[in-house]
Amino acid sequence: MALVWLTQLPFILSPAEATLRLTGEPDLTWLDGGLEHGREGRYSFVAAGAAEVREANFGEPQPLALLDTLTLPSAQATGGPAAGELSREDVPHWIGHVAYDAHGFGQARSRHVRDQRVPVVRFARYAALFAHDHATGRSFVAADDEISGRALVARLGQEAPIFDPRFSVGDVSVTPDSRHCDAVRRALHHVREGDVYEINLARRFWAPFQGSALGLFLRMRALSPVPFGYFAQSSQHAVLGRSMERFLRYRVRDRALWTSPIKGTIARQGDDAAEAQSLQADPKEHAEHAMVVDLMRNDLSRVAEVGSVQVTELMTVLPFAGLSHLISTVRATALPDLTLATLLAQTFPPGSVTGTPKERALEIIESLEDGARGLYTGAVGFVDRAGGLSLAVAIRTALVSEGSLEYFAGGGIVWGSDAQRETAETELKAQVFLRALKA
Repeated sequence: MALVWLTQLPFILSPAEATLRLTGEPDLTWLDGGLEHGREGRYSFVAAGAAEVREANFGEPQPLALLDTLTLPSAQATGGPAAGELSREDVPHWIGHVAYDAHGFGQARSRHVRDQRVPVVRFARYAALFAHDHATGRSFVAADDEISGRALVARLGQEAPIFDPRFSVGDVSVTPDSRHCDAVRRALHHVREGDVYEINLARRFWAPFQGSALGLFLRMRALSPVPFGYFAQSSQHAVLGRSMERFLRYRVRDRALWTSPIKGTIARQGDDAAEAQSLQADPKEHAEHAMVVDLMRNDLSRVAEVGSVQVTELMTVLPFAGLSHLISTVRATALPDLTLATLLAQTFPPGSVTGTPKERALEIIESLEDGARGLYTGAVGFVDRAGGLSLAVAIRTALVSEGSLEYFAGGGIVWGSDAQRETAETELKAQVFLRALKA
């Protein structure tokens, strides 16, 4: 039996159409899945009109503690006509983000001024949401109760309001090549001195922006199918993400815990098989990926039963829009009574976008990058209705706020890295986004 009120929609509706019908509602959120890559991403979810929002700001002593305040449905709701299709662990109850800057870097240690427009932790609770199953093509409304559910069904059955997808973007600025190359060379010095084995460095892109953030997201979506698309619009900002990387999935029922780090990149030029072989054989990319896998194994071991941490997939190559990446999966059995705040405190930020040892990498990132990352390389996703967690790494992510647009692209630095090559890789990773601005 379904553990939420659930009904299948009596009409055909795609996630994009559902989103357009809810434009104009406060706190509009779209978790955009897809099965193009045969992995996670079976469901898409759309919600608006949050019943409750909880936030923590930079400088608060323990922003991650907010996750342990997120309430769950107190009683089993009545199953609707489609009961049995989805369970509580499939369905979001709180949707939001954990910014990179939530990792606890105290203000005394911060080199950069943090942007206070976007909370470092923000989750919104929805009494009802639209759910689309990409495996079956069916759409549902899941809710706390029948009244909330039927209200959303009625709203989705109305014609979409007039939507203007147009936007304008001014000249795009970017961290200069020379400055990023210098940062890479300084990072390599830290590697050679033994301070770190690997470190991730990012470049910032920014531009004036006016118009529809959703219009830009729809362009990004068309150019980049991924299992973890993310659009969230509040009154202060909009977050637009096209992530392919699973950070954490924690399933309460059997205490299953897994992560699928991505590290290692090659441009797709027409021969995926040959490019995959080249990527797997590249000693620099191999080393970069192996160290991240080892770091994630170590992070999960802090919150897992002894002996349960296993690498179940190692250095598979997955093709995405314009690029192929190396991906692995690390699985574990979580400790009994693990809380979400403890889970994040021991594993955040994601190892694939920081470095190893992580604490020293965080310090070096702060010293070498020319601005604060904000939400970039944090995590986006949801707390499910069973108390579990589903988060993706906030890469390929743009922030629109107060007439400006911000985007980052980065890469891992190891002993075999070359400054020019690393700089070129950031430009390669930003190409889909830059194309969306001009499409």
